[in-house]
Amino acid sequence: MVLLVSCSCLIACGGPKAVRGEDVAGLDDQAMGTGLDRYDLQKLLHENMEALQRSAVIKRWQSENQPTLAVIPIRNDTSEHIESALESLASDIETALVNAGHVRIVSLERQGQIMEEVRKQYGDAFDPTTVARWGKQSGARYFVTGKVFSTDEMFEGERRVQYSLFMQVLDAETSDVLFQYKSTLTKAIVR
Repeated sequence: MVLLVSCSCLIACGGPKAVRGEDVAGLDDQAMGTGLDRYDLQKLLHENMEALQRSAVIKRWQSENQPTLAVIPIRNDTSEHIESALESLASDIETALVNAGHVRIVSLERQGQIMEEVRKQYGDAFDPTTVARWGKQSGARYFVTGKVFSTDEMFEGERRVQYSLFMQVLDAETSDVLFQYKSTLTKAIVR
């Protein structure tokens, strides 16, 4: 009961309250600290994807008639715990590439699970004329991946963190880097 009264007092007294982004204009645009947030990662990704769309590798893919590609997780070389955000960023890369229509995307994340489901279909419970066929999984010809780095500095009570997102396209057969681009972003706490 005391907790309920305390919470009611905080709400009535103008204490903190939960809001959604669409309820407060510009809420997602404001920095809440020097850490990478969704807005920052989207900005970095957008710059990388624009550079990719202008690159020679896109022309190569168009001449190859939709080669297969897989997105490898983006490596976190910062001190921040942003693995979940980087997984989301990898999905954003897949989405952009699928929708651009230059390549076919192979889901490395789900490939093992799909193969296990196909294996189950070969049991007695399934009609053999309707099961998925073995040997039809596609291997990736190209891989897209990336890495995030940061440099953190403090001086006289101020803090500056500089971030870099590198994006690469690799040839699966040779590991040749066919495309690489770096976008940067700086966040700071200033007096």
